[in-house]
Amino acid sequence: MDWIEKRLKKFSGQIAFIEGQRNWLYNDLQKCIESLIGTLSTCEQQSVVAIRANLVMHGIASILAIHQLNLIALPLGSGRSTNDCIESMKVAAVDYLLSFDRGVAKLVKQEPCKRPTLYRELTGSGLVLLSSGTSGSPKAMLHSLKALLKRYKMIPSRTERSLQLLLLDHIGGFDAALRSLFAGSTLIIPDQVSPEAAGRAIEAHKVTVLPASPTFLNLLLLNGIPKRYDCSCLKIIAYGAEPMPSTLLKRLTDVFPHATLQQKFGTSETGAIRIRSASSDSLFFSIQDIDTDWKIIDNELWLKAPSRIIGYLNSESSSLSENGWYQTGDLVSTNNAGQLKIIGRKSALINIGGQKVHPVEIEAIIEQVPEVDACRVYAESGPITGSIIACEITTQSTEDLHTWKRRIRKHCRVYLADWKIPSHLKLNNSINVSNRLKRT
Repeated sequence: MDWIEKRLKKFSGQIAFIEGQRNWLYNDLQKCIESLIGTLSTCEQQSVVAIRANLVMHGIASILAIHQLNLIALPLGSGRSTNDCIESMKVAAVDYLLSFDRGVAKLVKQEPCKRPTLYRELTGSGLVLLSSGTSGSPKAMLHSLKALLKRYKMIPSRTERSLQLLLLDHIGGFDAALRSLFAGSTLIIPDQVSPEAAGRAIEAHKVTVLPASPTFLNLLLLNGIPKRYDCSCLKIIAYGAEPMPSTLLKRLTDVFPHATLQQKFGTSETGAIRIRSASSDSLFFSIQDIDTDWKIIDNELWLKAPSRIIGYLNSESSSLSENGWYQTGDLVSTNNAGQLKIIGRKSALINIGGQKVHPVEIEAIIEQVPEVDACRVYAESGPITGSIIACEITTQSTEDLHTWKRRIRKHCRVYLADWKIPSHLKLNNSINVSNRLKRT
């Protein structure tokens, strides 16, 4: 019996999931894993198995069964289109598709295709995750599933109720689910990923831990969820996946005075890294992960973790050094205490006639303007400098574009050089969110 089986048996009679209008015990999860091991036992070692599961419980059980049999898992999020799933399966050279019909597992062998040579470097079980593809085609990352799971071996037991918003095809969703389950806590899966459904679930199931992106937390506030639902049960609000605006953090600490706000950090290439926020109202944090080394080169964070990916199935690996370091692409600043703060992605830097600025710097200024609910700064093509700075504002105000342009320019002139002030402005009354819960 390995450590995973021992850990799950320890919590056998406790509730593991509240999903699909029923309670699933840890004992139910164990039985599902055992059943799936039987279903998958005909697969040769290191066969690639795509998972299409409507229930998180089935998805988790599938991944753990695949680990036991030294296979390779490709989770396919239920929100993905059929075409996206087909493309993902091609990239990963899937051998089998595992799906569920009314709770019954079905395994279908796929047409053989050319297998990526990177699989030869994998020892034991594997996990393939695809990036969101926001800055190009999605990258297919090959993880050692054994190395990822080992990171949860020493998690202390705790009885929390955690809301699961991200799916298992995202490293944040994978980490949130496994961190909860290996601690003996309960995962609450809402009937849909929306502010309304989240509010209902928090109130109905007395959720104590809310992991979410800053964008989704902003949507909770804009939709009045804390006023319309009882959220006083929340003890921890964990945010990550994108930079947190300082103005939004202040609003969250005001609305949830009894909850601790904790920043989370990790990358799809390394998995989650254990950090500690300086305080609920601070964006600075320290890395507390004894298994992870870090360094800063030219303001960019580099990580060296035992759970770093083996490589990319469909992309070059220049960000992965031979001695185990990963060049994250995240720009950071430090304070006098040596703590870090994420500025944003290096790839998001805007070059205006040779001068560079990060959108987050400008967004932080504009978000101070009253009635600005959210702000996104980005580059557009310009005839002289090559790029111009554009800005998209979300507001419920009915004032016209001309009035907003004057207001933004007047405010920015106090804090920003002229070349940093947006020259193009767009107004929206809602925030568009991707299936990874980030603003688009």
